[in-house]
Amino acid sequence: MKKTILLVNCYREKAEEKIQGYHEWLKAAVARSGLDLAIVDAADQEPLTDLAGHSAVIVSGSQKMIAAGEVEPGLFAFLGANRRPLLGVCYGHQALAHAFGALVEKDGQKHLGDEDVFLRGSAGLFAGFPRVFKMYESHEEIVARDNDLERHFSILAESGPGLVEAIAHREFPLYGVQFHPERSGKLGIQLLVNFLKMIH
Repeated sequence: MKKTILLVNCYREKAEEKIQGYHEWLKAAVARSGLDLAIVDAADQEPLTDLAGHSAVIVSGSQKMIAAGEVEPGLFAFLGANRRPLLGVCYGHQALAHAFGALVEKDGQKHLGDEDVFLRGSAGLFAGFPRVFKMYESHEEIVARDNDLERHFSILAESGPGLVEAIAHREFPLYGVQFHPERSGKLGIQLLVNFLKMIH
């Protein structure tokens, strides 16, 4: 049976243009992985709990700010209950952490452009990656290191100032990355290939 990946679009401005980059990223990774995979699109304001049966989930970035209350309650309920392989990107990463109680807050600066990311380990999502690599960033909010984050997630990567760049749930195949792999060239595609290998 053909596997499906649910792509949750959290964008509001230029939503179709933004999500097209995810489709191109997925197409490149699927070609490399050899999977027979179909993409199913949904928006974060839809009743996501009704979208059962997909093999994996990707949650996009967004212009919205979680710390400012710009959230869809249904998205958090969905993220908290989902046990399928899931990858949250930027806003999706922050929403995943927040769904398990972690704090998302303003960083005091805007991160825009390539930044160095430092790995804590090279297995799983980051198999085949160098210990330090560049990824494209575009965000003003960050996932804070607090007790809820540490209780539910392992920190896989961080940036130079010690900011959380990637997380993995301690029990379930749920991952978040603060950077934008869909805009980060070959390494961004490799990350998605690694994620797709988790689909059974």
